[in-house]
Amino acid sequence: MYEINTLLSNSYLKIKDNWEQARFIAYLIAQTNSKKKLKMTDILTFGWEDNKEHIKSISNTDVDRLRNRAKQIEKLYER
Repeated sequence: MYEINTLLSNSYLKIKDNWEQARFIAYLIAQTNSKKKLKMTDILTFGWEDNKEHIKSISNTDVDRLRNRAKQIEKLYER
């Protein structure tokens, strides 16, 4: 149950490639019909492109803490 929030909040990633492909095709069509230089973000900007500042890098301390927590959980299920 604890994974549901993460799964639901990141469910858009499942179809992200399809949206990128559709935008690229639209960009190619628009660029061939335009005299000015376009960017793909001129066609369509996605929400995941705007919020790059929320992505954090994980530290070695976090890795160790999570690894230890995973071992604790594993011990609980070995019983």
